[in-house]
Amino acid sequence: MNFRTYKDLADCINKNIGKIPKDIDLVVGIPRSGTMVANMIALYLNLPFMDLNSFIGRGEIKTGSTRKCISWIKSVDDAKHVLVVDDSISSGKAIREAKHKIAESCLPCKATYLAIYALGISCKMADIYFEICEQPRMFEWNYMHHWALEFSCMDIDGVICDNPLFWQNDDGRRYQDFVANAVPRFVPTQKVGYLVSCRLEKYRADTEKWLQLFGVKYDHLILPNNISAKERMYDFNHAAYKAQIYQESKCIMFFESDYDQALEICRLSGKPVFCVDKREMITGDNVLEKIVNRNREWRVTFKRVVKKILKKINYVE
Repeated sequence: MNFRTYKDLADCINKNIGKIPKDIDLVVGIPRSGTMVANMIALYLNLPFMDLNSFIGRGEIKTGSTRKCISWIKSVDDAKHVLVVDDSISSGKAIREAKHKIAESCLPCKATYLAIYALGISCKMADIYFEICEQPRMFEWNYMHHWALEFSCMDIDGVICDNPLFWQNDDGRRYQDFVANAVPRFVPTQKVGYLVSCRLEKYRADTEKWLQLFGVKYDHLILPNNISAKERMYDFNHAAYKAQIYQESKCIMFFESDYDQALEICRLSGKPVFCVDKREMITGDNVLEKIVNRNREWRVTFKRVVKKILKKINYVE
């Protein structure tokens, strides 16, 4: 899976922005993702921006308090050269439709079409592209709505909903209340292959009820069985448990919130893991380097020492 993060996107724009013609006087975004990218480019170049439908409808060019360039246009009809932007091009359908709409609008301006990411076979459908990114590909801004979720593993707490607070994790009334009323974070709109959580099996019914409430579809809900909350806290290896499920499945991606667990899941499974908290893709090519860098962080060392102390206290009790 060719995965691109927001950071990758910003780096790509920064590296290739010189490919954009110097006489552009308006940047237009193709909804939805194209408007995000077009806005970024417009801010870099200090040019006015609008979405495709507003452009075709000769809408008002809205501006903030940023100092405008000398040639800043006041209306759509003043535009001589427009940059029409989409985040990616695959079949070329979105750009073809944009070209058709602009041609029908009879706007008296030249239009140049830009796609940030393109396929090798479709890159010529845009006038400019920044990078070849072949299929299968997934972007940070659309992964919760991607067809490949059906072939993915995903944690629940910290990904689909918030993590429980320390005082909520009592394996009692407070935790049950958390499971029933967890605040959603990123709710997938496509079916997920495996929901892999360290919630105990006894919370399955409450978890299923919450997932149904927020329309989360999935094939499998995997919860650890035959362990207590105390064992889970002190002796249970969360990452190894998740890595084993991931490795034995045919899944191609794992979405995990905890960075340390994400590193270990990748190391043990040999498969890619996207850490939602760090917004970072971890693969077999970079996992060892990331583990070394992580081990150098004093906060991680402190956390591990505290965990060992808690284990010893528990054993004494």
